[in-house]
Amino acid sequence: MRPGAPGRLARIFAQHTGRTPEELLTMPASRLFRLCLACAALAAALAPAARAQGVLTGSVVDARDGSALPGAAVVAVRLAPDSARVAAAADAEGAFRLALPPGRHRVRISYVGFVASEQIVGPAPARHLGPVALRPDAVALPETVVEAVQERVTMRGDTTVINADAFKVNPDATAEDLVKKMPGIVVQDGAVQAQGEAVARVLVDGEEFFGDDAAATLRNLPAEIVQSVQIYDRQSDQARFTGFNDGAAEKTINVVTRRGMQNGQFGRLYGGYGSEARYLAGAGLNYFKGPRRLSLIGLTNNINQQNFSADDLLGVMSGGRGGSSGGRRGGGRPPEGGRAEAGGYLVGAQLSWVMR
Repeated sequence: MRPGAPGRLARIFAQHTGRTPEELLTMPASRLFRLCLACAALAAALAPAARAQGVLTGSVVDARDGSALPGAAVVAVRLAPDSARVAAAADAEGAFRLALPPGRHRVRISYVGFVASEQIVGPAPARHLGPVALRPDAVALPETVVEAVQERVTMRGDTTVINADAFKVNPDATAEDLVKKMPGIVVQDGAVQAQGEAVARVLVDGEEFFGDDAAATLRNLPAEIVQSVQIYDRQSDQARFTGFNDGAAEKTINVVTRRGMQNGQFGRLYGGYGSEARYLAGAGLNYFKGPRRLSLIGLTNNINQQNFSADDLLGVMSGGRGGSSGGRRGGGRPPEGGRAEAGGYLVGAQLSWVMR
């Protein structure tokens, strides 16, 4: 034995037995020999296990385009004799590396939003799984119902704004049918009242339409183009012209149209036929382009119905600035004690146009 070898061996054994080198050197030879045999047997028993330690490597990619899935979870569970678990996470390139104890393992690779992959890996010093492609997991979510209370009326300063979508009307309804359902607005016998006062004008997007004839404006606009209705007190024409508030305000309704309706054409065509040869047919065409408003309205019937009365036409001709209007109507009252055709109803036709 080389000089100094016993001292080195004594120090090595001392580290593993908890004894000092001096104690080991003074220990009887037979006892020291038995201790050496025990250490050799232990080393021989642990050598195969150390050699059986395996390394598992691989990468995780998206099955659609092959891109890496960083942070994917890789878990290996030993099947026997126990359920020892080893886990790791894929790096930024999607690669992973696991040091596995001896035995067979179930390896599970998962990523959020993808279908997990599982496979059995046998004992081997080194095993490379290669790129493990995960397929996206399509999850059918349950139906989600969002409920909210729809606001009908809001206040903006001194202006009352009524939401038209909060009131249901027929598809062929007019703006007059719509405002009749709104709180605070009454339409009766051709007169319009709002908040207990007579409405002097009905504007469309802040522009005059049919002059100061409020009922004619509402009657000839389809309800489907109305987004909201504003009610406020408007200064008189003289106050707005002079800039001096004379206190003579007039109740005004402003019809705000939906987006896309400020410029374009829209209208409606209607008709009906009933018993005793009674009929009604009419059409209305509106052309909007910026401040220009052009409307063509026609009506023919024998049930004593007109789209404009004499007051309506006077209101149109006197209410606009730089506009023109016209009309033609026919018919008359049945003679006293007599009976007109079609069940005693007026027979006539009417054609009117308004341009702003």
